[in-house]
Amino acid sequence: MMQKTRITIVIPTHERPEKVRALLDSIRRYGAGKIDSVIVVDDSSDPSDLASEFPDLRVEHLRLPRRVFISRAKNLGWRRVRTEYVFFIDDDNVIDCGTIDGVYAAISGDAAIGAVMPSVMYKAKPDLVWVYATPFRGGSMKLDLLGRNLPRDPRLENRLVETDALPNASIIRREALEGVGGFDERLIINSSMDLALRLKSKGWKVRAYTGAFTYHDVEPPGKLGWWATHGAADPERVRYEIRDWFIIMGILYGAHRFYKLRAVAESTRFVIPNGLAYVVRGPSRRKAVASLVRGYVEGLLTGR
Repeated sequence: MMQKTRITIVIPTHERPEKVRALLDSIRRYGAGKIDSVIVVDDSSDPSDLASEFPDLRVEHLRLPRRVFISRAKNLGWRRVRTEYVFFIDDDNVIDCGTIDGVYAAISGDAAIGAVMPSVMYKAKPDLVWVYATPFRGGSMKLDLLGRNLPRDPRLENRLVETDALPNASIIRREALEGVGGFDERLIINSSMDLALRLKSKGWKVRAYTGAFTYHDVEPPGKLGWWATHGAADPERVRYEIRDWFIIMGILYGAHRFYKLRAVAESTRFVIPNGLAYVVRGPSRRKAVASLVRGYVEGLLTGR
């Protein structure tokens, strides 16, 4: 039987045990009151089971025999859940005293809300905004990264606002996940926008609560290539990130004439800077660039 007013946390991870340890420590300090258990979905080559370090969190360490990336890992995690709510959080984040309470209050206070994301700050610079929310911009299908790389703005905080993607972390009703079949595994890495759109198509509200925060452990702006640190450190994921982008463009614009030409034109905004970053910053430059090219070609061929 599904347990009411309790939350299971699902953490997909790959080769980052120290980041998972920091996240679990923050959950122990700030979120244990409403947490039923934690499921760590680990597709690392040499998984580190941290369950014994956090017995109070009832950690289940789900080891996978091969790499499945993020969307598949999230699906494997939430389908083991029996609580009413699932809190997904990427392994390179930590929470504070208001994270769980804030998003839980928002979603449990309105039965029509299917998902709520907390806003995201940089862990290294907690007063710098990674993003408050990600709504579509002015009726278009382009995301507005609200507050991105700006100092915190009290005028934007403590609000429940529209969002069309759920980056880094989100609390989602299990009922809503079941209704849409979870994350679309065609989108290997970036499936949160697609999920938000499918939730809305089923009548669910999707919101960001700008009074709750996670802290993203990535390099803040400043040095050349800071925007592509994930790909530079993990060339294998670069292929799927760019391929996912083309699939999403197909989902959004596939019915339009010449949408692939539009996708090619718009992709230059990030493909060129990312390629430069991989050359400058990546420990495996050739692999990262080759992965980028492969994903680009596959994305063009995959279409809708």
